[in-house]
Amino acid sequence: MLVLVENARRKQLAWVNAILDHRKWRPTNLAREAGIDHSTLSKWLKDPQNVAQLSPLTIEKIARVGGIPPYETAPVRKPAGLAEAEADPFDLSDLPPSSSRVIADLRGVIGQRNGIDPWVMRSRALEHEGYMPGDILLVDLNATPIDGDAVCAQVYDRVGKAETVMRIYEQPYLVAASSAPDLRRPLLVDNERVVIRGVIVASLRDRRVA
Repeated sequence: MLVLVENARRKQLAWVNAILDHRKWRPTNLAREAGIDHSTLSKWLKDPQNVAQLSPLTIEKIARVGGIPPYETAPVRKPAGLAEAEADPFDLSDLPPSSSRVIADLRGVIGQRNGIDPWVMRSRALEHEGYMPGDILLVDLNATPIDGDAVCAQVYDRVGKAETVMRIYEQPYLVAASSAPDLRRPLLVDNERVVIRGVIVASLRDRRVA
């Protein structure tokens, strides 16, 4: 029985570490995004007996934000022909070495405010609001959205897989600020299938970004 427990834990550790590497997160980031207690995750990672396992509920929460299916160690690649993600977690490698000012501004804003999550815009869903592909959007996870706010949200499919989208909040819907036909469908915020994560409070753009 002990061997089975160790094998299950080893697979869970490999999965969580793959998520941390994929998202460029620390355990604190993962705990916050998944809505689990940081101390619980920390104790699990550092279990001296190396036998502690994640509960099914915790696995479900981590899977919703991790970008990698449970017990796998690489993100699922989208089949050819499907649309790319609307936004990606920010990675310093997204910017050229010449973007020191943008990086400094980014670190300054995050350092001054807790709960700021940076994302890189990939679509034109907010182009009429002035947010373009390549912009770094700073999302305040602690802000309460009001009508007219640009927000970051997650849309879950039937199997619980989440897609991150950027939209305008017009209670109780999310709408795109774009003329693109494939983005016009409003999304009903029901806090189950469509959940607002935070409010876009600022954006940064490197002058080389088109």
